Amino acid sequence: MMRRGMDPLRRQKTGLKHVFYVFLSISLAYSYNIDLEHPLVFRGPNNSFFGYSVLEHYHDNTRWIIVGAPRANSTYSSSVHSPGAVYKCRVHSNPERRCTEMDLGRGNRESCGKTCQGDRDDEWMGVSLARQNRGDGKILACAHRWKNIYYDHEHILPHGYCSIIPPTLQGRTKPLIPCYEDHKQKYGEEHGSCQAGIAGVFTEELVVMGAPGSYYWTGTIKVYNLTSDSFYSPNKEDIDSHRYSYLGYAVTAGHFSSPNVIDIAAGAPQHSGSGKVYIFKIDGGSLVKSFQASGKMV
Repeated sequence: MMRRGMDPLRRQKTGLKHVFYVFLSISLAYSYNIDLEHPLVFRGPNNSFFGYSVLEHYHDNTRWIIVGAPRANSTYSSSVHSPGAVYKCRVHSNPERRCTEMDLGRGNRESCGKTCQGDRDDEWMGVSLARQNRGDGKILACAHRWKNIYYDHEHILPHGYCSIIPPTLQGRTKPLIPCYEDHKQKYGEEHGSCQAGIAGVFTEELVVMGAPGSYYWTGTIKVYNLTSDSFYSPNKEDIDSHRYSYLGYAVTAGHFSSPNVIDIAAGAPQHSGSGKVYIFKIDGGSLVKSFQASGKMV
């Protein structure tokens, strides 16, 4: 008389399933391994923070690694002290693994508005890099410590500066100084110390720059629309006014609410000591909060 329990054939099939599941999981794990034995190694100048930011770029059948070195001296701005630099390293047909600095066409000093005089000393160009999400994508490179010294006797204003670099990695770049406003001179107030570009992301038509120093380090984000040549910022009433929240310290973008809508996410890591994340959507000429979540611990 058979004892109650699992049928032997069924038990055997179950065992085979276990073997199959184990085999499947192992094969999936190995498919994501990185080749550690044949790396491509690129090196930059000593003490330049070469590799602080990195991205891949592809244009005209050529693959590149773009590297930020925010403490580097610049070949193209010899009188500026450690402004940082962005390097391009060809992946193939480059046996010496040589990297060359990109000429962003900026020179030593920059005039940027009625009450603006740029100072590039220690600006940290290359602190963040982002690539436009398309085949012939442009590149965003930022220097969050770029300063406006027009009111040098009263205030030095670290607005931050970003460059949009053509897909060819040469030619004229487009400057972005999203926090500059004529006749504004108070450090800390509004965008006087915003440090735009400490983080950045580049969608098909939007450039998103984190600005954690605005409003006495409450922080904000600045979004530039390439198509309309206009800027968006969050509604102030949508953001909790906690000083030293550092909103914009990290930013990203994606289809969080709908496949047809680009939403923008930004982190405020110091908010109330535990951090906060916001998601915004573009509504008219501003960014409107659609979601927020708070952290649970320091």
